[in-house]
Amino acid sequence: VDDTARRAAEERERLERVAYAQGVLDLSAGSESYEFEDTENEFLAAHDIIDAERMAERQEEADHRSAAERAAADRTWAFGHVIVDEAQELSAMAWRLLMRRCPTRSMTLVGDPAQTGDEAGCGSWQQILAPYVEDRWELVRLGVNYRTPAEIMELAAAVLRARHPGFEPPSSVRSTGRLPWVKRTGDLAAAVADAVREGAPAEGRLAVIAPRALHGELAAALPGVRAGEEPDLTRPVVLLAPRQAKGLEFDTVIVVEPADHEPSDLYVALTRATQTLGVLHTGRLPQGLAEQP
Repeated sequence: VDDTARRAAEERERLERVAYAQGVLDLSAGSESYEFEDTENEFLAAHDIIDAERMAERQEEADHRSAAERAAADRTWAFGHVIVDEAQELSAMAWRLLMRRCPTRSMTLVGDPAQTGDEAGCGSWQQILAPYVEDRWELVRLGVNYRTPAEIMELAAAVLRARHPGFEPPSSVRSTGRLPWVKRTGDLAAAVADAVREGAPAEGRLAVIAPRALHGELAAALPGVRAGEEPDLTRPVVLLAPRQAKGLEFDTVIVVEPADHEPSDLYVALTRATQTLGVLHTGRLPQGLAEQP
């Protein structure tokens, strides 16, 4: 949450309090009695022992929580505009909460229903928005892909079209000249280890994206690579489940056992590579994928 406006308003209020405190101290100094100025006794007034800044601070009731923290603590809190990323993953209950917190219905929603991984996620924008705003919303399609090369995007689109025939992929702005490879193997762990050794870029990062059930076996075959809920993304080689890879990008990606991924998860996995994509499998291939050199 951007707290810039709130912090600016708080600073203006602080300066007003300081100015008021200075006025009080000036008044105190101006009304000081000189009746006893020739006596040996010394009298201290407020302006002798405190300045305006400190006096203002004593009257301040500071709330250092962020806007998000204050909103979480106040069920009546409302926002004028809400921006939602990965909006396709939100459940119907989450949408009810958002609509209640944003009575203006002014929102920017960013997402791709083709990448929905959560079972409670949205099937379409119409399905989610119609109960709240009817047809008073606009869909702007991002038709340009800056991350995924054309060769990889063509393969990923073919996989998704097998399930959603009307799917229109974004147009990739660049081409690497390197076709994705798809290979069958009898020893998955050894094949993944070989692919990592041969395909790891000299400068860059490689991701092995595999079903979580295979992580233990694959991690044992990859020196220095660990599996877990919080992988170290700073390492040159990482092992991830498809949903852990969402929103990330890597120079090289090796997708393992594609038929064991949910279709939307497989699309996510196939589109994480910026340079090179490889697919290894021991069993059947999902529709849209075919053996390639």
